[in-house]
Amino acid sequence: MKIKTLATAAGALALGLATWMTPSKAQGPMYDTVFVNLPYSVTIGDRTLQPGDYVIKELPSQDKSRVLTIYSDNGMHFETSAMTIPAYEVNTPENTKVVLHHFGTDYYFDKVWIQGKNYGYEFPLPDSVKAREKESLQPVAVAARYEATPPAATTNQTTTAAAQPPAAAAEATPTPAPAPQEPAQIAQSPAPAPAPASPAASPAPEPQANREAPQTLPTTSADWLMMLLGGGSLSGIGLALRRRW
Repeated sequence: MKIKTLATAAGALALGLATWMTPSKAQGPMYDTVFVNLPYSVTIGDRTLQPGDYVIKELPSQDKSRVLTIYSDNGMHFETSAMTIPAYEVNTPENTKVVLHHFGTDYYFDKVWIQGKNYGYEFPLPDSVKAREKESLQPVAVAARYEATPPAATTNQTTTAAAQPPAAAAEATPTPAPAPQEPAQIAQSPAPAPAPASPAASPAPEPQANREAPQTLPTTSADWLMMLLGGGSLSGIGLALRRRW
């Protein structure tokens, strides 16, 4: 009887232990833990986390307060904590990731997504950062003046712009500037046009007369010879007449 009683008591104790341990194993990890390497300095609250490895843990609580604590040194050194709000994603994330806000050179925590879960943690932005976000998104209006330009003016402007390079070339070489005055000189040159009449009285034939002068010299001497011959003839005729008388 005693043996049966001990066996029954031992069986009941083992069954109770199994019943107590099974629910705890079925629940698994109750709180989320994320390991991340921050490549930038990230501001959270009044703290700035330097680049490095950090561990983000959900603060254990019965009512899911959604407070996240951040540790450095492999989860051994507490850095800061932050209150988050629920964030939901229609498409379940395939990877665990930490999303950052970027304003200029400053970075802030935005969201933390958990692999295989359609919920995450969102970090509310401080009011000062929200003001900066509104400023960055707000359009800036600059005063301007409208003036209608006729097509002719546009054409003149285009012609002037195209003529500017030759003007610069003219300034670089001022010597060719008198070239435009050449047409005026050419227009005045027709004034001496009557000069071609000079060929009629040109002295060109005078050299020819001078060249013929040597040919007339023998004729001059021939005149003297004819005079002599004529004189001799007359003398002969006179003598012949005297003989007749």
